[in-house]
Amino acid sequence: MKKTRRILIIAFLLCLFIYWCKIDNIPNHIILYNGESLNLGEFFGISFKIGEEDCNTVLTSSSLSEEKKTSNTVEVKLFDTFTIKEVELSIIEETTVIPVGQVSGLKLYTNGALVVGMSEIKGEDNQKYKPYENSGIEEGDRIIKVNEEEVTNAEHLIQLINQSAGNSIDIEYVKDNEICIANIIPIKATDGTYKIGLWVRDSSAGIGTLSFYEPSTGNFAALGHGITDSDTGDLVEIANGEFLTTKILSIIKGLKGSPRKNSRYN
Repeated sequence: MKKTRRILIIAFLLCLFIYWCKIDNIPNHIILYNGESLNLGEFFGISFKIGEEDCNTVLTSSSLSEEKKTSNTVEVKLFDTFTIKEVELSIIEETTVIPVGQVSGLKLYTNGALVVGMSEIKGEDNQKYKPYENSGIEEGDRIIKVNEEEVTNAEHLIQLINQSAGNSIDIEYVKDNEICIANIIPIKATDGTYKIGLWVRDSSAGIGTLSFYEPSTGNFAALGHGITDSDTGDLVEIANGEFLTTKILSIIKGLKGSPRKNSRYN
């Protein structure tokens, strides 16, 4: 008798576990095209509701009123009383897109000027200086302001440094997503310009594939990935960019550690 009771208890707990797993497997967020049907399945004691409206097991998005067509919350209720889960339901209009597959060029501009290297400066006195030394600025950091003025590109940074006429400047830069400030005194080089010993870049270029576009809006999509700087290896913080006409001149098999070695584009 005890053995039978134990088996019944184990069977009951197993059924309860399977029942709960089925409910837990209902997605937290579902996207439907307008007019598409949603079947959440049938569960003993479970009902689906949007507000006071009973959705039963099948919800047709086209049957919803206009004010409910963008986003809804479907409440999963136990015995029509207790809410045990909420499902976010988003409904979008069906869209026709045109496949493209066209290779496209990309030119991307960084937000500020990216530090890609450092070097000594030969001053007017023929001595070598490192103005950046002990400033905390390193390769991969991004200079965004000089004396509270925003840096738009590398050329602008050069202008701001020359305007200092050798007086100390406050440089605001981003390191590991944190804003830092350094004070540097530019050195007058043998060519008469003021420098701080940093090599910077404000843009990167590459190629990608235009996947498709949507004719009514002109919106497009392309297969992409994070873009890293070739010198620092860090992700580039992009301010804006542009598409360029591109023609493939050659294809060279990638090598381990250098997937785009010797690739060319124009």
